[in-house]
Amino acid sequence: MSTTTAAHASSMQQFIRFARISGIDLNAILDRDMLDLLDASRTAETVPAHAMVDIMQLCAIVARRPDIGVAFAMWCNLRGYGPLSLLWDHCPTVEDSVRISARFLHLESQALGSRMTEDGDEIVLQQFIAIPARFGGSQYLEATLTLQMRVIQLILGDEWHPVRIEFDHPAPSNLDIHRSVFRCPIRFGADRSALVLHRADMRRVSPNGNAHLLSFLERQLEQASRIRHHDDVVTQVERLVAAQLSTRGGSLEATAEALATSARGLQRRLAEKGLTFSAVVERVRVRTAEEYFANERKASLTELAHRLGYSEASAASRFLKRTMKTGAKKLTRYSRVRALDSGASLRRRNGPAS
Repeated sequence: MSTTTAAHASSMQQFIRFARISGIDLNAILDRDMLDLLDASRTAETVPAHAMVDIMQLCAIVARRPDIGVAFAMWCNLRGYGPLSLLWDHCPTVEDSVRISARFLHLESQALGSRMTEDGDEIVLQQFIAIPARFGGSQYLEATLTLQMRVIQLILGDEWHPVRIEFDHPAPSNLDIHRSVFRCPIRFGADRSALVLHRADMRRVSPNGNAHLLSFLERQLEQASRIRHHDDVVTQVERLVAAQLSTRGGSLEATAEALATSARGLQRRLAEKGLTFSAVVERVRVRTAEEYFANERKASLTELAHRLGYSEASAASRFLKRTMKTGAKKLTRYSRVRALDSGASLRRRNGPAS
């Protein structure tokens, strides 16, 4: 990709305050580079997307707080996040909140990917880490799924709780905070990290929602986003393609429309950068594949195909062989070796965790 993936700095600022009141000594846990990122977040609008993922995971390991993601998400101010949080209060339905989150999630953090699937009477809102995570991303996922539950409660009321919560990592030794927060069945070691709700909940209308104000704010946010990235057409196209890849959207025509230009005009602007639209799509797919194997413990060609925008696993397999000159098994083994090396380095630095 042409630029470092970014996240809005507001989340990190909230985490700094949370750590302070929770007695977590960030200076003792984090290295100089990470402390510099904390300092930068005080004045910068964005920070590298990996920062919050890595810092939260390190704090959980070193401070022996396996509930830190859930605890932080319950403590934080929902209105104290980035631009996306301005829209949450005004969503008339859960369906609206899922739609705008999919559209504007990149403004909050490019570390996170999402996917909605239907399973009978259930709607599955899956989340996954979309960037390499040096120490794992379990705490970040627990935090973001907890936040999603709280956003839905803004619409359906505080007494609403999911059908169940699923996490693709092992359970911590103590589940007290998880049970008290989610108040629903919790599955650890699942094939995905997801919040599951009833289909009927998606279109229940909130008495506090405001469809007209939501539409106005969406237009303002989209316009501000375009202005902010006006001079970097490649970044804009990469962002839009990455956001729509898993839904097999992100066509040339749809991307051009989102950028308020024609397909021919977009092709011309990319050509000025020495690129074609198909070349941009390919590089987004390569990065998506690299990040998938860097983060998944149990890689699946079917899941990878979905994230790459293919309908069949065989298409993902051919893509790997053509662009990365290898197959899924070798990429999975290579990623595991890198993960083990990172884990060993962390243990040498901090000693074994209980």
